[in-house]
Amino acid sequence: MSVEGIKNLFTPNTNFTQREIKKDLGKDEFLKILLTQLQNQDPLNPLKDQEFIAQMAQFTSLEQMQNLAETSQIQQATSLIGRDVKAEVIRNGMSELTYGQVIAVHHDGEEPILTLEGGGTVALSKVESFFGSDGVLQEALGYMGQNVYVREYDAMGQEIGHYETKITNVLEGNNGRVQLQTQSGEMVELKDIWNLAQN
Repeated sequence: MSVEGIKNLFTPNTNFTQREIKKDLGKDEFLKILLTQLQNQDPLNPLKDQEFIAQMAQFTSLEQMQNLAETSQIQQATSLIGRDVKAEVIRNGMSELTYGQVIAVHHDGEEPILTLEGGGTVALSKVESFFGSDGVLQEALGYMGQNVYVREYDAMGQEIGHYETKITNVLEGNNGRVQLQTQSGEMVELKDIWNLAQN
């Protein structure tokens, strides 16, 4: 065998996929372990009824705890319907703020997803705060004198980017909507704030 052949024997194989390791066992994993245990038990010394019943009780308890946690999350999410929320999400590798009034809730299999007025969505876990109408005004006042990035839209209302400006005034319109005035005189809403800029 040549030296090159020996060298190739010790070169690590980089054609592998990394397996995701879960930190918590769920009910599906618990059931798989139990079934594997039953399939591979010693026929001369089978699993005793008491052991099997105890393991099934553990499985049932685990399932109930998971269902209770999911129900609690859904209740928390539905309590936000009609309220304004603030969330920070990562999109395209960048952190951005999301504001909006919650109009609906659904569960994606992992956690509740809030549908915001205007069609946007945000996961419950990303919500930083929520507030009523007075809270919206207070949140907007917090941007007074701040340099911010404001979302820019095309003629069809699609977001096409953002630009930097300064918030010079906050007004409450006749429709009850809070508006922020930029240094150029443009009126924007909280949902248009993309993020804070460096002052």
